[in-house]
Amino acid sequence: MKVLLLKDVKGIGRRMDVKDVADGYARNFLIARKLAVAATENHLSLKKQFEKEEADLNALRLTEKENLGKIEFTFIVKASKEGAVFGSVTKDMVEKKLLEKGFHGNIQLEKPLKKTGIHLVEVDLGQNVTTSIKVTLRPEER
Repeated sequence: MKVLLLKDVKGIGRRMDVKDVADGYARNFLIARKLAVAATENHLSLKKQFEKEEADLNALRLTEKENLGKIEFTFIVKASKEGAVFGSVTKDMVEKKLLEKGFHGNIQLEKPLKKTGIHLVEVDLGQNVTTSIKVTLRPEER
């Protein structure tokens, strides 16, 4: 029986793949657990619509990637004369600034930023689209 997978199934395939599996396996496991549906014309049109939406979303992510490269995110922080920040700039703080500018992404920051200056921070926009943004930590005027 041909089925359209609704979720990734280990050993079978990924979401929106059309696979040929045993009838009993399809009915009793995949369809019963809502992991797949029978591959009818109606469901195959759903797959085409999904692929179109994915392509549009990917194009949007690539546009966001270009636009993010042009923006600098600045934080005014209390710092010592040597440039050590009192406190730190965390992943959540950078993510909040990113949202304020109208972008959605997952910040890849292992440790909080604790030095003044320019830092490159990785942002995962989804679907294997990543970019780096400039985060500047500037000491506040005394």
